[in-house]
Amino acid sequence: MRKMMSLDEVCGAVKGRIVNKGRIVSDVVFISGVSKDTRTIEEGNLYVAIDGENFKGHDFCLQALDKGACAVLVSDESKIPVGHIGIVTDDTVKALGDIAGYYRFKLGAKVIAVTGSVGKTTTREMVAAAVGASKKTWSTKFNENNEIGLPMTILTAPEDSEVLVLEMGMRLRGEISYLTNIACPDIALITNIGYSHIERLGSREEIRLAKTEIVEGLTEGGILVVNADDEFLFDYSRNNIPIGHGLAGVKLVSDDSCCNDHVTNCPFMIYASNIEYGEGSDFTVKATSESFPDDIRVHLNINGRHNVRNALFALLCAHLTGADISAAVKALEDYRDMKGRGQTIDNGRYIIINDAYNAAPESMEAAFFNLSVTGRGHRKVAVLGGMLELGDWAGRLHEEIGRDCGRYGFDKIFVTGDNREDFVRGLLETDNDPDYVYCDDTEDVKNKLSDYIKEGDCILFKASNAFRFESLAAYFASEGEK
Repeated sequence: MRKMMSLDEVCGAVKGRIVNKGRIVSDVVFISGVSKDTRTIEEGNLYVAIDGENFKGHDFCLQALDKGACAVLVSDESKIPVGHIGIVTDDTVKALGDIAGYYRFKLGAKVIAVTGSVGKTTTREMVAAAVGASKKTWSTKFNENNEIGLPMTILTAPEDSEVLVLEMGMRLRGEISYLTNIACPDIALITNIGYSHIERLGSREEIRLAKTEIVEGLTEGGILVVNADDEFLFDYSRNNIPIGHGLAGVKLVSDDSCCNDHVTNCPFMIYASNIEYGEGSDFTVKATSESFPDDIRVHLNINGRHNVRNALFALLCAHLTGADISAAVKALEDYRDMKGRGQTIDNGRYIIINDAYNAAPESMEAAFFNLSVTGRGHRKVAVLGGMLELGDWAGRLHEEIGRDCGRYGFDKIFVTGDNREDFVRGLLETDNDPDYVYCDDTEDVKNKLSDYIKEGDCILFKASNAFRFESLAAYFASEGEK
């Protein structure tokens, strides 16, 4: 059985105390892993009892032990069953983070942490694919990017992992600070500063401060990697990165000549130039570092400026971790969009762009561009819901997105949500004589879209998750199979 760490090590990491209620122990007790779920617990695991609003993990300690756990970690000593061993600490959620922080260094892998207002999950996946082509890589799964998911990602990493790629989410100030001080990244990556969470934080300045908390946990000599096209983020990063850390940026440029005039005060820049969109995205990669291979030509099977930028992040991380760049390029060429995040489905009847996982101003504009290039030669139909959690900014931002959408001259636009009138107000400010349809709700969208579309159309589905456009995309994708 794997000996991940001893109970004494765990106890020291969480600053707790071991309580033995009658178990005979003849030798040092080692744990084989850490679990917070009795449904997936394995022999020799430490069971961490976490109480939530809808569940009480402390009530399942005996069940965890019966299923093979060697010990339990609790905040209530009375929950340690007679005949068993437990560790008592004040806060089991914090203790989970403390164990992960300890194991992060015991594991000895390089850590890449990814955050940003939009695009962090796709970036995380592309970084993991590029680095993982030649390095043993373990990455965040699904949306496990919070105070429980991130520690569990670290603690489930195989012993031979060389690189961890960890996504960090947040809703309020202080949350990324907490996560980064667990992960202690060697590379911290920020995709952009947008408007997500502005309802809670109140301004982009506050969002920037929240996202840049990620540098607080950087290891000595760690590197901050940022989007150099986002001047609001990049200028701040150049002026505020802590002494002892490096800064690197990624940037899209119009041609190779722009690559020679790299951004002042940034030691390492990586560029995409000569970008072409069609059956995917093609671009040339250059860097200011002589150690990076020159003039790499990359083909992605996915469209969009944002995906070109994500690929630059991935190649830069591959370079910084010593991964094989040729293998990284091949992995990116094989990469496909995740479901709900720009996934393109050609069912023989329609081309469906399923970008319905969520929506923010930045991802909306990226989705419009994707429709414009993917839909070349087809009628282009935009099916749009609202962007939520924008608070007092909602009207203004929907109007701005309406203007952005109008510039593309799509053949038809279906729009629903509380801010649809704001969106259309912006839409009508453009000169493309937009053809739009108001819809009452998602069901109304389905009915009106069904009456309009015909074979050969390219249809974008984009909205915040609450609009359930995932189901719409799935419905129209299956229509082509009938």
